[in-house]
Amino acid sequence: MLHMPTPPSTCRRFCLLLLLLAALLPACTRSTAPTDPEYVDAVELKLKCRELADQMLATMPNDALKGVVALPTSFVEQGNRSVSSPLGRLISEALIYEFNQRGFPVREYRLAGKISVTGGRDDLAFLNNVSIPVGQKWAALIVGTYYVDKDATFVNARLVRATDGLVLRTGQLVLPNTSIVQRMSESDVQVASRAAAANKSRKYGQNGYYPPLYTPGSALSSGSLPIRQGK
Repeated sequence: MLHMPTPPSTCRRFCLLLLLLAALLPACTRSTAPTDPEYVDAVELKLKCRELADQMLATMPNDALKGVVALPTSFVEQGNRSVSSPLGRLISEALIYEFNQRGFPVREYRLAGKISVTGGRDDLAFLNNVSIPVGQKWAALIVGTYYVDKDATFVNARLVRATDGLVLRTGQLVLPNTSIVQRMSESDVQVASRAAAANKSRKYGQNGYYPPLYTPGSALSSGSLPIRQGK
């Protein structure tokens, strides 16, 4: 029996198919889920913020929340409510997303044009240095604290009616002190102090290091200046 030779075009197509399969095989064998511990911890922190929003809105809809608009604020240290951190601001930003995804109205008051930044009182950090106009019954502040212990960080959140301070909803978390939580829970003062100490040990001109041109606001002492946002 005679064997008919394979046409060259068929051989080329077969070779191309083998090359394509060889290229796709590693992608199929690799896991699509990242397994880096730092990434897993970051995702877990995001899920914890989702859990916090679930706790606060578990009984929604409710007559007490009709017409209410949430105004998220930075979470602050439980022992010093004039101090926040990247963790406190991240929780606030995450709750904006979580509330919005659940259909709860959220207002970005920093761009609303009616909020005055006053400062001067420690407890104002609780409200992210904002003042709510009197009589605004729609406003409910998302406020919260966190306490960093040796092995865990405790987070408490409240949805508070701005007119009279009535607590409408609450939520709480316990976060394991992973490396990402420990880094983010460092206060701005701690980060600035460590950076200043590191810069103090360096000499100007060494390895391209020169003094910064920016003067921080804390170094200015020309009096108080009221700042008003908006129109």
